[in-house]
Amino acid sequence: MSIEFGRTRPYSNPLGQVLDRLFEQTFAPFTAGGPADGGSTGYQSLPVNVWETEGAYYAALMAPGLDEQTIEVTFHEDTLAIEGTLAFQAPDGAKVVWQEFNPGPARFRRSLRLGASVDASKVEAAYRNGWLVLTMPKAEYARPRKIHVKVTSGDSK
Repeated sequence: MSIEFGRTRPYSNPLGQVLDRLFEQTFAPFTAGGPADGGSTGYQSLPVNVWETEGAYYAALMAPGLDEQTIEVTFHEDTLAIEGTLAFQAPDGAKVVWQEFNPGPARFRRSLRLGASVDASKVEAAYRNGWLVLTMPKAEYARPRKIHVKVTSGDSK
């Protein structure tokens, strides 16, 4: 799943979330697959929140059970790509009584098109307590700058 931030709107309205889900559920039978089942790619998608400051973008992906050894983060042009494997081991000999998620292993892929220049050499990723947190500093030339205005007298000779 790819997100273009110039075209998305923040979910500040709960009614908007409900309407979006209703729309997705209504038209799901006519698609090859939805985000929940990985679509036709076989990959799952993870929930993500993204923040922006003057100097950087920050992203947090909810990824409980992520195998840290399989995390692959790449940055190319203006797109961040994250891939990995989710896995949870049930105790030996245990039988399922209630199941709300696929224990895996399941591959996931998420890409974020930021639409702004990021200094790829300074991107950092950390995984802790089920959260994958990314810090993506903006390239120096993409940051806002203050321009000093020179005041001159009215005489221009």
